[in-house]
Amino acid sequence: MIRDIIGTVSLVDVEDGSPVAVAIMDQKENTKRCEMKVAQDLLKSLPSLEGKTVTADPLHCQKETARAIVEKDGNYFLQIKGNQPSLLELARIKASETPFLPKYPAGMGASKPARSATARPNPSSPASPSAASLSKSAAQG
Repeated sequence: MIRDIIGTVSLVDVEDGSPVAVAIMDQKENTKRCEMKVAQDLLKSLPSLEGKTVTADPLHCQKETARAIVEKDGNYFLQIKGNQPSLLELARIKASETPFLPKYPAGMGASKPARSATARPNPSSPASPSAASLSKSAAQG
């Protein structure tokens, strides 16, 4: 059965792809070796996460995981999914309050508004800003 498959959980340095920590996991939920528990144990086993940012998919968006990262002086960027509606709503509220994220019309959610083909700048046109300058402008503000 697919749930009986054994796998690994890896904490990897994104700069060079080298593993920082690796552990065996199984696909069964709520066991000591399920992916979420194994990841939390790996994080707790590290001496420090100072200056590091941990990223993870929505499975790991749990209080215990966030706590393990913060207790090791790390930062985190955990994805949120609709199965945690209160947290998702709070994130949307906070996102609407920041000057660093784009604002979209109501009902658009986190996706970008659709653009028509005529609204796209022509990169070969001298009047159009380059992709590099668009990225730089977006990053600045």
